Amino acid sequence: MKILVTGAAGYIGSVLCGMLLEEGHTVVGVDKLMYGGKSLLGIINHPRFSLVNSDIYDTENYVQYIDSETNIVNLAAIVGEPASKKLPEETTRTNVDATKKLIKLAIEKKAAKFVFVSTCSNYGLVPEGEMATEESELHPLSLYAETKVQIELYLKDVVKEALNWTVLRFSTVYGLSPRPRFDLTVNDFTLHAITDGKLVIFLPKTNRPYIHTIDAARAVKLCLEKPEESKHQVFNVGDNTQNYRKIDIVEAVKNAVPDFDVEYVEKGHDLRDYAVNFDKISSILGYEITKKVPDGVNEVAFAINSGMIKDPNNPEYYNA
Repeated sequence: MKILVTGAAGYIGSVLCGMLLEEGHTVVGVDKLMYGGKSLLGIINHPRFSLVNSDIYDTENYVQYIDSETNIVNLAAIVGEPASKKLPEETTRTNVDATKKLIKLAIEKKAAKFVFVSTCSNYGLVPEGEMATEESELHPLSLYAETKVQIELYLKDVVKEALNWTVLRFSTVYGLSPRPRFDLTVNDFTLHAITDGKLVIFLPKTNRPYIHTIDAARAVKLCLEKPEESKHQVFNVGDNTQNYRKIDIVEAVKNAVPDFDVEYVEKGHDLRDYAVNFDKISSILGYEITKKVPDGVNEVAFAINSGMIKDPNNPEYYNA
């Protein structure tokens, strides 16, 4: 299988590229290396991997790699609320304008498959006791989520049958990666419990679903392996058991980091609070997770405590 991955050097992209190469596929990575390219050092000389150092907006730099046998995975984006607030113009240019250019190119070249990575943050706020499904109303509460919803609607209402597309709404991702991130909840809590000996948790009972980097990449791979079953489908990606309140994540951290203080603050500015149902991806694609939140806490704690990651405050590890 021939696969073009945008955002190849990123948190999920670097995991996915390695996984696809291990299974014998040919991979072209497209990335402007906004956070550097160390994450690709382990595969850069692989005979079935090619890297195009380019902004995805500049499609002329990689058009030659796209034909009717190409599967495209679009991970390139300005990701997260803090980063989109800091870089609003670049967020719109990358997440909307460049993505539409890529979609139009995929249609023109009759690409075999287009997987668009979106987010469960699109749900924004779900009433307590309810779980959002793929049919639930979307309430994007950040520029990042708004841009993801725009492309979802573009695929559904404009592209329609012109392309074999799939939308994956990822849970909040955690765990290690060739490009580590410590600005995501599980990883952030674990890091600061170890290095500061204290956590200050705002809105501790807010709910979100979580997924490991490996399982996020596996969901993409599964869509590529099942192109017809996933055709024109929107899937929440995660597991019903992995809807966690912040206070529950703290308890998981306590099992790996036994000695730290916690202060809970019942106020804050983040209105996102949602639990999500993942029955659809399980029933249609047979998807199951292999990692749970405590696994991610343990591996991040080991990486820090062992010295595997010596400078977790390095700006390369943060999208904000």
